[in-house]
Amino acid sequence: MKKIEERYNVKTQLYAKLEYLNPFGSVKDRITSVLIQNAWKKNNYDRNTVIVGVNFGDISISIASVAASKGLKCVIVVYGDVSNKILDMLELLNVFIVFASDIENALEQATTLVKNIKSAVMISPFSDKNCVKVHKKTTAKEILKSINDVDYFVSGVDTGATITGVGEVLKKTNPKTVVVAVEPWDASMLSGEKIRSCKVKGMGVGILPRILNINIIDYVFRAKIQEMIEYVRALLSSEGIATGLASGAAICAAVNLGIDVNDSSKKILTILPSSIDNDIPLIPSDNGCQLVTTQDPSVSYKLIAYYVLFLLVPSEMKGKQTTKPTRSSCKTSPPCIQLLTTKYYIDH
Repeated sequence: MKKIEERYNVKTQLYAKLEYLNPFGSVKDRITSVLIQNAWKKNNYDRNTVIVGVNFGDISISIASVAASKGLKCVIVVYGDVSNKILDMLELLNVFIVFASDIENALEQATTLVKNIKSAVMISPFSDKNCVKVHKKTTAKEILKSINDVDYFVSGVDTGATITGVGEVLKKTNPKTVVVAVEPWDASMLSGEKIRSCKVKGMGVGILPRILNINIIDYVFRAKIQEMIEYVRALLSSEGIATGLASGAAICAAVNLGIDVNDSSKKILTILPSSIDNDIPLIPSDNGCQLVTTQDPSVSYKLIAYYVLFLLVPSEMKGKQTTKPTRSSCKTSPPCIQLLTTKYYIDH
């Protein structure tokens, strides 16, 4: 993370583990296979088993992908502002989608489905201790193979599995390791604020995870969404890393911690849990216009793709272009999107 260190004048060493490189784009891919496998064995189900889960962000896609790989039917209860991309992916994975009004209603509907559907099993990532074991056996070991003597470990809190599993191993290896939990400003339950959900997927879902080991957490950092966006954009322009808002919060915490520590001999490690894909609608351009502003988000994704391709194709290959996105097809004029993509490729 040398360029980020230089950009923010951080003397402390910054390291990041890119968990968005997992098959379906998030750290949740590590735990879902074990969750489904253990639930299947515990309840002695067969190929008629129906996997029931609640959409807390990327984990729903991970659950659906594992269910598909095992040939099992899957039902996902979604609530709130679910992106078209997540819904499209769930449909491609042959998921039965049930809509709920809020998180409480979603959990209630999921529980009812399990009671009424024969051979149904509920996947509960916030209470299954096997999630912590997975991170101890995989994520933590991978970290220790790559970096020694982690002085500070910075991680977001979602299911509580990553920060607990990795944090416990790091503290056992080096008792002086400081664990910093990262929360969204609007949903800071560990900071003593009201427990509620926020629009940042992958953190602040409005549930205090049963598997979270609060005792290993030394400090809590609260990140505002504007700060998350700033650091997402900084990672893109400085490191060429495309991460989501939860990752932006983690880097924000790591950079600010690095500035405070101000010691080149110290190492700060953070986890970047997910990619930018599902968070693009929440990230504004430089002039304040929202990237995805159409009534149908898929239209805007097509507009962005159009301009990226248009900029990359050599002029002699473009030929006679007769079809262009029109102003009427988008609430925000296409040049706003063109300006953003142009700036990105110039910087790189």
